[in-house]
Amino acid sequence: MRGKQGADSSADFHVGAAARIRGHSAFRADLHMHTCYSLDSLSKPKDILAAAVKKSLSAIAITDHDEIAGALEAKELAEKKKLPLQVIVGEEVSTDEGDLLVYFLKKRIAPAPLAEVLPQVKKQGAVCSAAHPYDFIRHGIKVESLPPSLLAQIDCIEAFNARVTVPSHNAHALAFAKQSGKPFLAGSDAHHPSEIGTAYVEFEGISKLDAKNILSAPRKILGGLSLPYVHGYSRYAVLHKRIFGFPKNSSAPKA
Repeated sequence: MRGKQGADSSADFHVGAAARIRGHSAFRADLHMHTCYSLDSLSKPKDILAAAVKKSLSAIAITDHDEIAGALEAKELAEKKKLPLQVIVGEEVSTDEGDLLVYFLKKRIAPAPLAEVLPQVKKQGAVCSAAHPYDFIRHGIKVESLPPSLLAQIDCIEAFNARVTVPSHNAHALAFAKQSGKPFLAGSDAHHPSEIGTAYVEFEGISKLDAKNILSAPRKILGGLSLPYVHGYSRYAVLHKRIFGFPKNSSAPKA
C-alpha cells in the first residue's frame, strides 16, 4: 500500500489495514470485491473466504460484475463451514451512467439504464452505492451531474476504493458524500485474494450488517491504496477468460 491518505473528523484513512485488522474486535467490512465469476478476476470463492477470515474481517460483500453466482456460492460455503464471517450477496451492475454497487440481493440484476436498475434495487429491499464515482476510467457514475430524481435513489457513495489510480478521486467522493448527506462506504475492489482488506469500513455498535444499519451505523474508513501492480491481475484474468471461458453457471456478459 501507499502512504497515508489523510484524515478528518468523520472518516480516517490509515495505512497498515491488514496489521490493524488482526486481533481487533470491531466490526470491519470490505464491501467491494470480485471472484472468478467476474470477467476480470480468477479468484475462487473459497480463496476469497480464506483470505477474509485470515485478516479477521467481520463481513465481506462479493460484488461481481453483473453476476451474483459467486456471492451465492461463497455465502453457502461460509454457512456450511460455519465461518466467523458474514457474506453479503452483492453485485456491481453496469448501467448507462456507470457502475452501481448493490447489496443484500436476492436475484441478479441485469445490465440496464440506471433509471431502470434503481427500481429493481428498491423492489428487492436492497441497498445501492455509486462505485468509485470519480474514477471515470473505470466507469464511475458522475454523481454531480445526475438528475436529482436518480441521485435521490442512490443510497450511498463509495468514498474509498483501494484500486483508484488517482488518490484525489477518493477525496472527491468523500466530499460529495458529505455534501449530499449520503452514507459513505469503502472496499478493496479486490480481484485477487491478496488484496482483500486493503480498505474497509469499521462500523460501531453492530454485530451484523443489514439493509438498515449499513446506512445508519456510525463508521469510519480504514486502509490504504493498493499498489499499481494489482491491475495486472485483472488484465491477466481477462486474457485467461477469453481463452478458457467463465465458470459454467455464470450469467455475466462474456468477453
